[in-house]
Amino acid sequence: MCIYFGMDTILYFYRKRGLERPETEPVGLKAYLLIRIGLDVEKNRWFGRELEEMASEEAGDAEGAWGREEESAAGGRRGAGEDFRGPEPARDEALDDRPQECLRGLRKALRHPLKAMGFQRMERKRKRAKLSERLTRESEEARLPAAGQQIFDQVEAMMECLAREVAEFAEDMDSCLCVYEDSVRKALIGERKAAEVGIWGDGWGGNGGGREDASGYAHGARQGESRRQTKAQTSLPALWQRYFPMGEFHGYTEKYWMEQLFQRAACFHFILLGTAEGIFSVIEAYAGRMKSLRWVVTEAEYDRELEAFVEDFYTEYGLAIELQLLKDWSDLKRLRLFCKEAVNMVDFTGEACRAVLTVPEGSIWLDMFSVEEKKRRILARGKNIAYISMKELWKIAQKRCNCPVLP
Repeated sequence: MCIYFGMDTILYFYRKRGLERPETEPVGLKAYLLIRIGLDVEKNRWFGRELEEMASEEAGDAEGAWGREEESAAGGRRGAGEDFRGPEPARDEALDDRPQECLRGLRKALRHPLKAMGFQRMERKRKRAKLSERLTRESEEARLPAAGQQIFDQVEAMMECLAREVAEFAEDMDSCLCVYEDSVRKALIGERKAAEVGIWGDGWGGNGGGREDASGYAHGARQGESRRQTKAQTSLPALWQRYFPMGEFHGYTEKYWMEQLFQRAACFHFILLGTAEGIFSVIEAYAGRMKSLRWVVTEAEYDRELEAFVEDFYTEYGLAIELQLLKDWSDLKRLRLFCKEAVNMVDFTGEACRAVLTVPEGSIWLDMFSVEEKKRRILARGKNIAYISMKELWKIAQKRCNCPVLP
């Protein structure tokens, strides 16, 4: 039996192509529960099912209805003094559809009975073609939303099933925190502002519209807002938030998680980029393994507490910390490291700095904030440099507990 002492359950969502349904794997890690979930998702695409098509079709239907309403409203708003003619006989209406310069010739042709009959046959044929085209279009418009709704129902059923499966493993969904690979996060969370959709807040935001005057402009704004809401409600991020409203994991610099990465520091030389709360005790725990320690921080991060720690560390452990100050992290690009031996690069810069320094082969890059762009840049150099982050560890973690379900 595995006992968990109040640690959060981590839901790690990663992309795996070729799946037909979500692949869920609970991994008991003694101190906390990890649930790996493989998804084949892209923007507005869920396991090969396209949601954007349905959203655009519904928006198009709403736009068409809006246009028809506007035309009707415009007709009703015409004043009595305007030259507005109602429906006219079919023959005259057909004539008015022709260019003005052709009317005189047609009127002359209609004087002859046989020519008039021929012209009427042409008009009947044209009207039948227009009627057939309109009926076909209406039939197609009625079919497409139904097909889109079927896709939406399938996606929603799969998400509901996934949520139930995760709940069976975690039991307490309130303790779950989500971690996404960048591609999965972009597909399921999106890049819209928190103020508009409430991704980072307590709920979803929304605005209402109304008719302000008889001009129809406020009515058009309301219809436009309705179309945007219709498309948003059928989007993949909106549907995902309905079943997985949990917050994202941001505790990478907590002491427990920093220790998980420091355990992978196999080299004897350390270079720290940036700082974090609780880092002093972690450094002291590994002081016996350090042959050298170089600490690069910005002027904003440097304070009296850090200065005092550097002095006390030398007094207690006999190792002088080489402290280097930068004005900001943009200066890191110009920093040159003269290292002949492999080093442990402990990176606390996160998204603030994506620059990758040149380090000797065999070095280990410990990325505390799991920035995937840094991983791509490091691996693109083709050197023998190991990249380690919590996302990488969660991806390859093996079960250490016989019972991954919380007791």
